[in-house]
Amino acid sequence: MSMKKFGKDLAAHFQTGVSYMIPLVTAAGLLTSIAVIIGGPNVWNETKDLWGNLRLIGQTGLGFIVPMIAAYISYSIADRPGLAPAFICGMIANQLGTGFLGGMLVGILVGYLVLWLKKMPVPQNIIVVKTLIIIPFVASLVVGLLLIYVIGDPIQALTKGLTAWLTGMKGANSILLAAIIGAMMAVDMGGPINKIAYAFGVASFSSGVYAPSTAMLMAIAIPPLGMFAATIIGKKYYSDAEIESGRSALIMGCVGITEGTIPFAVADPVRVIPSIIVGTSAACAVNAAFGVTHSTMLATVMAIPFASNVFTYTLSILIGVAITAVMVNFLKSLKKRNLVKLETSKTVAQGEAK
Repeated sequence: MSMKKFGKDLAAHFQTGVSYMIPLVTAAGLLTSIAVIIGGPNVWNETKDLWGNLRLIGQTGLGFIVPMIAAYISYSIADRPGLAPAFICGMIANQLGTGFLGGMLVGILVGYLVLWLKKMPVPQNIIVVKTLIIIPFVASLVVGLLLIYVIGDPIQALTKGLTAWLTGMKGANSILLAAIIGAMMAVDMGGPINKIAYAFGVASFSSGVYAPSTAMLMAIAIPPLGMFAATIIGKKYYSDAEIESGRSALIMGCVGITEGTIPFAVADPVRVIPSIIVGTSAACAVNAAFGVTHSTMLATVMAIPFASNVFTYTLSILIGVAITAVMVNFLKSLKKRNLVKLETSKTVAQGEAK
């Protein structure tokens, strides 16, 4: 297998792991957010009331991020036999404090080990024993011990260093990071690059580092809202079906679904994709320059009431939406102008031929 093929397969495995993780993060993150918003900061320290218990439920769910992504990366590589040992080793990784990076590495190690074990020839009469006992036992033992004695400490140190670096990011560095996260969220609208940025933001949120998670969550709705605005201010560039898609994009953007942009990107990728990248990146960078964050897992519009500065957070969203809409319509106007010139040239050429 070539390195290019291996890298492509690995990206697909990561995307599978994150896709399975998203419902967990959504449920647990919203429960935690609601608890903190209504119950206040004291909910982190007690479970005597409803909000404290909601926090407990949500925090428990967030605690499964590492084992879950490990298990489903392994599942993507080796199918069902990879699930159990990856869950076990993912829990160990979580307890060791290796964070999101540890979960990803566990998923890869268990997945490929199980895949190799599945290919080992055994007598027909012990195939079931191999699947139910030998594979999960060997994979859990080997990767678990490897994690504890060899790779756990370096990954833990790397995770702590990354968290400290993110926490200490100030000025231009934080703005650049936010811009990169915004661009990654927009570039493939729910695809593998988007999923990587999403997972990074979730990992930051889980570590209590809110600047990257704020950028990631803000970026979710800028592309669909930008395309809705584009259909409003530049109707002549869009078909009736696209204008209708714009209305759907508005609704999807308000509830935090980036995929509302996909119909526009499919129809005109050369103009739409660069525009949503620039607009989303700009929104996240401007918000980072203002230093605005929020400690919820709510996307873009829904997070407005909980931002540390509602005005500048809202202004950043509007700037990103406006840049997206103006840029895409400008690019479409150039396309229309070139088509008119082409038609005019053809007409002149036909007239001269006569």
